[in-house]
Amino acid sequence: MTDTAAAPSRTARVWALTAILAAGAAVLHVTTVLGHPAPPSGGHLPWAALVALFVATEIAVVHITVGRDAHTISFAELPFVLGLFLAPPSSVITARLAGVAIALFWHRKQSPVKLGFNLAQGWFSSVIAVGVWTLISGPGSPYGVRGFAAAFTAAILVELTSSAAVSTVIAVRGGGARVRASTVLTSLAVAGANGCFALIALVVWHTDWRALWIVAVLAAFLLLANRAHIALLRRHDAMERLHEFTRRIGGGDLHLDVVVREVLTGVRELLEVAVVRLDLHASDLDPAHAWIGTDAGIRSCSPERRAVETSEGLPRRGTHVESLTVLLHGESGPVGAITVSGRMGDVGGLEQSDLRLLEAVAGHAAIGLHNGRLADRLRDQVSENEHQAMHDSLTALPNRLLFDRTSTASLEATDQCAVLLLDLDRFKEINDTLGHAAGDAVLQEVGRRLSALIAPSSCVARLGGDEFAVVMVDADLRDATRLAEEIRLALIAPLDVVGVTLTVDASVGIALSPEHGTDIATLLRRADVAMYAAKDTHGGVAVYAPDRDHNSAARLALVADLRAAIANGDLVLAYQPKTQTRGKDVHGVEALVRWRHPVRGMIPPDDFIGIAEQTGLIAPLTEWVLRTALGQCRQWLEQGLDLGVAVNISPRTLHDPAFSQLLADLLTETRVPAARLTLEITEGALMDDPERAIDVLWDLRRSGVRLSVDDLGVGHSSLSYLKRLPVHEIKIDKSFVTGMVDDGDDEAIVTAVIAMVHRLRMTVVAEGVEDERTLVRLAELGADVAQGYWMSRPLPPEDIAPWLEGWSADVVVPIARKTRFAK
Repeated sequence: MTDTAAAPSRTARVWALTAILAAGAAVLHVTTVLGHPAPPSGGHLPWAALVALFVATEIAVVHITVGRDAHTISFAELPFVLGLFLAPPSSVITARLAGVAIALFWHRKQSPVKLGFNLAQGWFSSVIAVGVWTLISGPGSPYGVRGFAAAFTAAILVELTSSAAVSTVIAVRGGGARVRASTVLTSLAVAGANGCFALIALVVWHTDWRALWIVAVLAAFLLLANRAHIALLRRHDAMERLHEFTRRIGGGDLHLDVVVREVLTGVRELLEVAVVRLDLHASDLDPAHAWIGTDAGIRSCSPERRAVETSEGLPRRGTHVESLTVLLHGESGPVGAITVSGRMGDVGGLEQSDLRLLEAVAGHAAIGLHNGRLADRLRDQVSENEHQAMHDSLTALPNRLLFDRTSTASLEATDQCAVLLLDLDRFKEINDTLGHAAGDAVLQEVGRRLSALIAPSSCVARLGGDEFAVVMVDADLRDATRLAEEIRLALIAPLDVVGVTLTVDASVGIALSPEHGTDIATLLRRADVAMYAAKDTHGGVAVYAPDRDHNSAARLALVADLRAAIANGDLVLAYQPKTQTRGKDVHGVEALVRWRHPVRGMIPPDDFIGIAEQTGLIAPLTEWVLRTALGQCRQWLEQGLDLGVAVNISPRTLHDPAFSQLLADLLTETRVPAARLTLEITEGALMDDPERAIDVLWDLRRSGVRLSVDDLGVGHSSLSYLKRLPVHEIKIDKSFVTGMVDDGDDEAIVTAVIAMVHRLRMTVVAEGVEDERTLVRLAELGADVAQGYWMSRPLPPEDIAPWLEGWSADVVVPIARKTRFAK
């Protein structure tokens, strides 16, 4: 419910409470006042004089403000106590009501609802007090201890009942019972003192009325002293609050909106007003602003159409006004104004002391507001400069500096991050052909597409030239790879530049934290290594691999160790048998190199073959493998084991002009028939330069060795080239074989490859056979040779003979019949 809608409801509740108090007062008046005889009076005070006394004491009051409401302490107990002794009870009550009505309506100009409530609660409290006084004082003369005690009790009851009624009406209006206990106790103490003073005056009256002037002088002195004391306390409180106000607006948080909030809140508290308006005039650097502060909060409003040039609403000494306006002065004149209105608690208007306090506040506020405006301008300028320093001027993306900061924060905030580095392919051709303006347009469009694609938690930046980077938070390899492919897909969409439709592709390198590094410099460098690997392989996306990092300290150490291992014989060969899918014939063995590192233990070939290829060690490594494998083959031949041996050949070795002669020399040296050696070449190595590969293969075939295409299906071979290759066998990659029994798609591929290879009059070798069902199914499909863990793991050379004996004795694999193999 809004304040406007709630106001009628609050007013109705106050009127209802007023009616209840009035009804209760009427009932009590009839039953306790009119229904019982009053004690005899010791004199007579005219009703009009009693009314005049009530009016005077209601005007000469002391106001105490409690939050949004005010509590009034009056000296009405003086005429009330005197009336109890010098006038009939009904006259006392009616005189008090008449005096309160005159004072509140004529002097304070109270609204009807407040006037009605004050009259009702005054009537109610007076009736209760008179009834108690009548009951306690009893019959007979009231002058005496009993009568004085009754009068004192009545004075306390008047104040106590009035305080309870005021607390109730505040709660009814929705403000909660906010009259403090200390305020009530002060009021009760004043009421008791007033009652005692009235009793003293009564005794003087009863003794010798001509001495009353002494009491009057004393009363005037006490009233003035009390008012002076209250005024001093208020000034002291105002100075403390002014000091606190000055401290707050002069604090370190120099933001205009913060200073405005402190000014509006502080002025409302200092001057105890309901509404404060702050206007700031327009200047060469700042627009005009205006705000209003009320109980409901602070809101912006339309600035005044005219600029206030002089302070307005200045009160004359001893008078009150409803509102005050004071100028805010700057170095060149007025810069704004503060307007206050609506004194809280309905205890009078604004006076000269309030004007002086507001002028003091305005002086401090002007300085604080000026500093706030200046600080905001400086922040805006710094922010703009910082934005320019942190962003690329062409694409508006973060630059390298901001990317480093953002990425460092991301690395500190999460356990997993991914850094993607992408470089546009053939961008130089666009610049050279269409000009730099076209190149800039391409970079801008790339920036827009990347920004639209990247999640809010990620950061994309242009590092320079045609190089962009992305950092992903809480991302693993799958997330990074998926985003890299999405980036390439988004970039490859056609774009129009200077009337030419272009497509842009990119190579993306990926580095992960913490696997590849824990700081952004390392991750960027390793993403760069991966990016160039993607360019070299034309794969589009590549993940960092240590064996491709020529600048890795660990890699350099590994290169030195590998060179020593080749020279010192720390490498070993393991041999994995290849068997016929039908029957018990052994097709041969494949030689697989292993590195027995003195510190790192056994290192698999995937961890060092790539390093050997990149550092030139592949030549001596291949020579060692061939010499060792052929030497072992010679030993087996001498032992009566007719086993052929297969050796993997790298792309670099295949295209080495000296390889053919080396091979011939080794065959002669070991006295192994060329037909007992099979060279396995990967599909990718053949397709990098198929024409040259075909020529090399024909030379090798003419030497008598067998040739095999390894890992068919994982590369990008062309069937037109495949049929021209002078090879003897094709190996189906294990990724298709291992799950073919349960995966119809894999089985379909294997079936098609077997049929195609047989049509080309080649042997089919299936690797990755890990269970009996796969072996049986391969035999059914017509595969010739099987290799995998179901037959045997790679074995040291001395274990081959025992394995052959066990194989010959125990293993027969007829079609559609299951037989247990020894793994």
